[in-house]
Amino acid sequence: MTLMALMCLGTTLREAHSALLISGPAAGAPGEELTLSVILDAPLTGFDIDELTLSLDFDHAVLTGIDATEGALLSGSSMTPNAAGGSAVASFLATQSGLPSGVLAIWKFRIDPLANVPTLTFITPRLQTFIVDSEPTADIPGAAFTIHVIPEPSLSVLLIAGLFLLGTLRHIRPPAAIMARR
Repeated sequence: MTLMALMCLGTTLREAHSALLISGPAAGAPGEELTLSVILDAPLTGFDIDELTLSLDFDHAVLTGIDATEGALLSGSSMTPNAAGGSAVASFLATQSGLPSGVLAIWKFRIDPLANVPTLTFITPRLQTFIVDSEPTADIPGAAFTIHVIPEPSLSVLLIAGLFLLGTLRHIRPPAAIMARR
């Protein structure tokens, strides 16, 4: 019984050393596409992996998953993504003895064109690994990634700024021309 408890404790400690992170642009405007990388920041060691499930929890009213592709860590696997639902399952042809650190997947999102601005939204990753008999070997929660939805400057704001700049330059230029004539 003590040996079983130590083995469980060892698994918990190994999982605590690895984390999932998301990297990419942390701000975007309504209608804009964002490409984000899901990264395993430290190797997973000490257990076998035949299959894994990567899940991304996000607000579907603000973000829409439009594409998901395998990262370098999943090359050679059979990955079946559900970009809109925020999940991907990858199966390996041969049992893996853990995973090194690196990019698990590349996910593309579109910010809803009707999203309220400014607003914050979060994406939280989770990785679960399994061996062939569907027995879980690891469950790794990830750090929440914050995206700021900000308004794009409208055409009228840009036009007003341009006219203001032009007026300022015209106002500054005549005194300089007068000084040059003297």
